[in-house]
Amino acid sequence: MLVIAHNLTVKFNNNILLNNISFNIAQGEYLTIIGCNGAGKSTLLKCLDKIVTNWTGEILFNQIPLKKIPQKQLAQKIAFVRQSASNQFAFNAKQIVEMGRYPHLKPLTPISKSDQDIVAEAMELMNVDMIADRNFESLSGGEKQKVLLATALAQKTEILLLDEPTAFLDYKHQSEIGKLLRDLNQKHNKTIIEVTHDINRAVLDSTHVIALNNGNILFDGSPQFLMNPTNLKNIYNINFQFTDHPVLPLKLAIPGI
Repeated sequence: MLVIAHNLTVKFNNNILLNNISFNIAQGEYLTIIGCNGAGKSTLLKCLDKIVTNWTGEILFNQIPLKKIPQKQLAQKIAFVRQSASNQFAFNAKQIVEMGRYPHLKPLTPISKSDQDIVAEAMELMNVDMIADRNFESLSGGEKQKVLLATALAQKTEILLLDEPTAFLDYKHQSEIGKLLRDLNQKHNKTIIEVTHDINRAVLDSTHVIALNNGNILFDGSPQFLMNPTNLKNIYNINFQFTDHPVLPLKLAIPGI
């Protein structure tokens, strides 16, 4: 297993954010983490990237305790794309993506030709090579998100951690980014761990779903077994109706009916 978490617990001001949870993630999986606001989804991502460190229990990455991996070394293995970016980037798109190479460079070392090739490949994969010279702040929300994903790819890590990568985007960019992520997982064998509020996209895109509620795991398994009224009612405390996907042999969920 690429990642093993055992009895993971996070507390903050006497509030339990994650409650003694255990799970495994295999190499090449596309894991989506779903659940209500405040369920512990983003906290779990931050534990995996050592942004949150005040947890008890155990997380192993390739059988190595996560807490023993130095942060710069971890940044060569795990890339984290947060839900929103700073609005103070005075850089163009290419310069942002180049920042993804920093975990592999020594202090004050210039970017090499091989680094530049990696940056170019990442930008091409995310379809942002044509906007390389544009100021980051001039880009649309969807373009910014694709640049940040390219930055994560430039880190050349084993895992991508994504905190709601399609939040606040229009349907066009949601669709484009969804396809790009599927291609990364299916064609390039990139392990993806994504927090999402879109249950249907979780079922369509991922190979593995974990559902959290009040810091507890209520579902851990294949997406096809998630879609039943009992599971979703337990997770979200509302009723769902289901309809057949028009092409694929899958169910789609309609909430609150």
